[in-house]
Amino acid sequence: KKRIGQKVTEQLEYAPASLFVIDHIQPVFACPCCQEHVTVAAKPAQPIEKGLPGPGLLAQVVVGKYADHLPLYRQEDIFARHGVDISRKTMCDWVLASAKILEPVVERMKTRVLDSKVIHTDDTPVDVRGRGGNYQGRFWVYIGDEVHPYTVYDFTPSRRRDGPAAFLKEFTGTQESPRYLQ
Repeated sequence: KKRIGQKVTEQLEYAPASLFVIDHIQPVFACPCCQEHVTVAAKPAQPIEKGLPGPGLLAQVVVGKYADHLPLYRQEDIFARHGVDISRKTMCDWVLASAKILEPVVERMKTRVLDSKVIHTDDTPVDVRGRGGNYQGRFWVYIGDEVHPYTVYDFTPSRRRDGPAAFLKEFTGTQESPRYLQ
């Protein structure tokens, strides 16, 4: 028989996530005659100074925790199945460092949301474990208009108005250019 074409069928497959090590090689230089005046080439910029995680691993931990609702103890178990021991305490430090890295981005997004003509907001209760016991805090979401399409979250330890009032203090309009909060 002579081939006259082909039939293609698709199959969706999954390759598990993987962890790998990147070696950053820093050349070391010295005077060829006296072997003194040693200098080491600069290391590439790191998200956490002298830290182990690369930006992809930090993103995985943060997205796993906040978008996929995977507590750090479960992520600890997942990484252990991949043969890497990363304690939840270490990952907690990474999450805090990631938050500090992202502060300028969040502040810029907040500024853009506050430039909106209309801001939509609502709060969601969240149980918080504190040193003085458990309490109910609030996550407030602020969504900008279509010209400023950003979403910013703000946490307050209660539902009192001082939290939203502080967030929205720069959100003011005029008679000629009113602004609206929904």
